[in-house]
Amino acid sequence: MSQLEIAWLGQSGFIFRFPRGAVICVDPYLSYATSAGKTRERLTPIPIPATELAAHIVVTTHDHADHFDEHSLRPISERRTTLFAGPSSCREHWLAMELPAERFLVLDQGQSLDIADVHFKAVFAAHSSGTKQDATGIILEADGFKLYHTGDTELVPDLIAHAQDLRPDVLFVPINGRLGNMNHEQAAQFTQLVQPRVVIPMHYGMFRHNTADPQDFINACRQLGLTTRIVVMQTTHTFKLDPLVGEN
Repeated sequence: MSQLEIAWLGQSGFIFRFPRGAVICVDPYLSYATSAGKTRERLTPIPIPATELAAHIVVTTHDHADHFDEHSLRPISERRTTLFAGPSSCREHWLAMELPAERFLVLDQGQSLDIADVHFKAVFAAHSSGTKQDATGIILEADGFKLYHTGDTELVPDLIAHAQDLRPDVLFVPINGRLGNMNHEQAAQFTQLVQPRVVIPMHYGMFRHNTADPQDFINACRQLGLTTRIVVMQTTHTFKLDPLVGEN
């Protein structure tokens, strides 16, 4: 395989399969659970049971239930070779679940890791995470690809300062415009700033009270005259990207 494969799990969850075999998952939410221990309706069906998700590394960008989901992470952790990474608040939550400390690696803003032939860097995000302000975006680099998953974030000057020179192959950006996230217009402005080859909107279509229409994001990008390719993902399809000759 010479292409990067991207699968969407819904909300902000993705699986990345790199050409040399590394499989990385970010923010899997594969349950109906809330932070209050209750359940809620999903607009997007669960695309894969958590027990079947196999990855070398699972990254959680912050400690909110639709990003750090106990009911997904615990069954995923049954695969003993899978490691987990995220900010300090996520590690504290992991330890509270009485899962093995050595399998969760701290990845706070500004920190980097090299695992499974992938370079991970946690970057700035403007989003509260429980009682801490340690939410992160994540940059993944491997096999000639650079991916930038913003995590949950608002569009603030510090984010602009951190991101304006990144030039990723793929940008993943929230569009829901509520609860500490950019709206579709801000996401389009951020895309214009970051200048990725491909942009994939996220954080919509999961909960009735907190969603958005990706067509509004497409329209906002068009109004700005952007030439970046916009890919609206489906949980039933995989997007493939070639590092040299484009995407299909």
